[in-house]
Amino acid sequence: MKVLYVTNSVGMGGASVALINVLEHLTKYNITPLVTCPVVGTFSKKLEEMNIPFIAIDNPLEIYPHIYSWKSYIKYSYSFLHLILKRHIAYKKLCSCIENFKPDIIHTNVGPIHIGYLAAKKYGIPHVWHIREYQKEDFGMYPFPSMGVYQRRIRDVNNHCICITKNIFAYFKLDSKKDAVIYDGVIDRKDIKSINQDKAPYILFVGRLEDAKGIKELLYAYNKYVLNGGTFNLYVAGKGSDEYKNECLGILAEHVKNRVSFLGECKHDKIYESMYNATVFVVPSRNEGFGFITAEAMFNGTVVIGKDTGGTKEQMDNGKALTKAEIAFRYKNLQDLTDLLFYVQNLNKDTYMTMVKKAQEVVCELYDKEQQSKEIYRFYKQVMNENYD
Repeated sequence: MKVLYVTNSVGMGGASVALINVLEHLTKYNITPLVTCPVVGTFSKKLEEMNIPFIAIDNPLEIYPHIYSWKSYIKYSYSFLHLILKRHIAYKKLCSCIENFKPDIIHTNVGPIHIGYLAAKKYGIPHVWHIREYQKEDFGMYPFPSMGVYQRRIRDVNNHCICITKNIFAYFKLDSKKDAVIYDGVIDRKDIKSINQDKAPYILFVGRLEDAKGIKELLYAYNKYVLNGGTFNLYVAGKGSDEYKNECLGILAEHVKNRVSFLGECKHDKIYESMYNATVFVVPSRNEGFGFITAEAMFNGTVVIGKDTGGTKEQMDNGKALTKAEIAFRYKNLQDLTDLLFYVQNLNKDTYMTMVKKAQEVVCELYDKEQQSKEIYRFYKQVMNENYD
């Protein structure tokens, strides 16, 4: 079975890592992949290491340009025309790629890319659309040309959606007869290791420095926490603009700033090491699609404090359903988060270990890479059978 993967991956963000995890295992099932990505970067280098062929197609996210400053307002018309032109060029290149590769399925790896669907429609090839985001609610994105058009496309008879959570599936009112919920494969069960019994006294955040990831909310809470006697330091791992980082620093009192370490973008092994050693991992995302980092932190044996929304909530709900107990601490607002930082700081060791062990068991049960790949392969076969019947 030949599958053409349409991505906008340059670096190794959540969607990129999720696809890499799938490709690692799908080759066992006689899948012949070809991946499109915008430019050469860490994502394409990883594909090269895996001997997976790729082609550069610089397809844009099909969303209206953001207006975040007076300069972006002035440039709006130019940005919009640039989007249309870039999309047209990418579509033509993708059509040429399809004619050469002749895929059995076209699989678009994120929701805001439409050219995979449009090209699949043109050539009568089944299309799989991996829906990983709400768009407006999590990232403030507005689909081009409209949300109504986007929803008609994902419900098209030729299209089959994979949603990464039940909540996203319900949000878009998808059809269980042709669409499915398949959780991202995050970990390999075989890599499980014993939980660190000697945790370091720090709080960890991992993610892009942007409003959608909730870093400012965490900093407001951390500022109150320190001013009221909190003893843990805070490590922030993730990239962002210097301007945004300065806005983040502006939230903190002067004597709190030296308690916060901005680590920048870190390699995967370094992140796992930091998770393994951290006492607390905070996920303050506004409305996480799934929450790769949440599952990774649990797998590495760290207590999670997570905002009770989106994919973070669903992971916590899944854990409670499986174990009949909470596997993380939920919060609704800034005061809840501040209170929980103190609570976990003072948590006794037995209670701490009980929670992290249950959380680790849940992640191994639900978010294993090999299991995800099996489910996606079954989904491909179902899609092919529907289109050939």
